Amino acid sequence: MPEATPKAKKAKTTAKPRAAKATVKTAKAAPKADAKNPIEVASGIIVTLARTNFEESVETARAALKSGSIKTAVELQNELVRATIKRNIDAARELNELTVTTVREAVNPYAAKFTEAFEKLRAA
Repeated sequence: MPEATPKAKKAKTTAKPRAAKATVKTAKAAPKADAKNPIEVASGIIVTLARTNFEESVETARAALKSGSIKTAVELQNELVRATIKRNIDAARELNELTVTTVREAVNPYAAKFTEAFEKLRAA
């Protein structure tokens, strides 16, 4: 006789509730660097930056479409561009600091050994 296999229950999928409409934010600072894993920190900064830029662009586009006047729409776009540029520059600055710190930490042991070997060579 064929063996009966239990049927798997279908999981109900429910749509996630949409977040309440956010207001246009001023430039958000990038997350602070964690000394444990610089790659994950850099990735987190980039993901947060991309998500924030996208969300604010969508919010601004919706607000511009609802504004009813070209002047208001242009003002909204100008505010978005200014905030986005500031946010991107802040994130780039933080990524630069993270990169410089990480490279220095990685190179320091080799630099010390190179200096020591060079001094021995010079003394010989």
